[in-house]
Amino acid sequence: MPTAPPRKVLLSMKHIGRRAAAGLAALMLLGIGSAGALAADDPDDSGTVVILNKGDNNKIAGRDLIDGNDHTTGTGHTVTRGTVPPTTPITTAPRHVVAFYQTGTTTGDGTPYVSPAPLAGYADVVEVAAFHLNDPAQFPILTLNDDAPSAAKYAPMWRDVAALQAKGVKVTALLGGAAPGTYTRLDADFAMYYPPIRDALKTYKLDGIDLDIEETFTEATAERLINQLRTDFGPNFLITLAPVPGDLTAAAGSRLPDVDYRTLEANVGSKINWYNAQFYCDNGSLADTSDYDAIIQNQFPASKVVAAAITNSNLNCSGFVEMPTLQNTLRSLANRYPGFAGAAGWEYAPSRDVNATNCPTGPANWYCAVRQALPTATNP
Repeated sequence: MPTAPPRKVLLSMKHIGRRAAAGLAALMLLGIGSAGALAADDPDDSGTVVILNKGDNNKIAGRDLIDGNDHTTGTGHTVTRGTVPPTTPITTAPRHVVAFYQTGTTTGDGTPYVSPAPLAGYADVVEVAAFHLNDPAQFPILTLNDDAPSAAKYAPMWRDVAALQAKGVKVTALLGGAAPGTYTRLDADFAMYYPPIRDALKTYKLDGIDLDIEETFTEATAERLINQLRTDFGPNFLITLAPVPGDLTAAAGSRLPDVDYRTLEANVGSKINWYNAQFYCDNGSLADTSDYDAIIQNQFPASKVVAAAITNSNLNCSGFVEMPTLQNTLRSLANRYPGFAGAAGWEYAPSRDVNATNCPTGPANWYCAVRQALPTATNP
């Protein structure tokens, strides 16, 4: 009988489960006796063991493979060993749902406290808004809205966001917003104004920061701020920005020396997790996909552009989109862009209850409805 041509067999007992089909097939062919020795050939789990059989494959069943044995009968067969790179499994991940949280964060000032606790399971990021830098002669150098973050009125909020973090929700700080001064102060004296930001992020154990730049701010200082944050807080810290769509559709270099988002992405984009693009207040719309599409056409990856919507028509801001229409837009974006980053809502406490089924009542209902519209993303 002629000797059968050499064939490669994949085997690693350590990969049973992850490579169950290949492993079981190899065990059937090779016999139990060879498995332990072969597993030891891949001690660092770097790949699957490659075995080249030189013997008669018809006589291999039930025998151990032995290095250096070239017999076609008897106790074994000659083998050579190497590795092939492990197969990267296809994984799935939920797209982001971001809840901006400003109104309702306080108690004792005449407005009701609105707990973010119902967002667990629906939003994966809650942004506490808004932190501001101030003239220290008039206010504390860093405030959360109009008071120091340590003010007693915020105690219930800090308690509840910590409970969300314990459930896996990321809690971040929104820095800036419509109130002017924060970014001009950073431009003027970075050494003075950056440390209070850093210290507050550490004190309140926040998971990230959203840079909502709505005033003049130079590109150089923006890059310095992002670089410093990444240095101080490491790779797992979230750094996001909140531009309007026009910022993300502007031609590269057209906004310099102020913040130019194409330049920012080119220079420090590896340190930015994503952009919460604000499609409201006369800054684009999510009634359809066209304004989002224009951003992608300007070379921003969909995996880094979260579509932010306004959550109620009564917020003195145009651009509210009824939930059925918004859900259709989000589904279309998810279908068009497999890596589509997800959605955000400004803001949590006054969010409209849209009567979504299988969802909590109250403001979390809006975010639950958005989550239902976002199919799971596949990451190759």
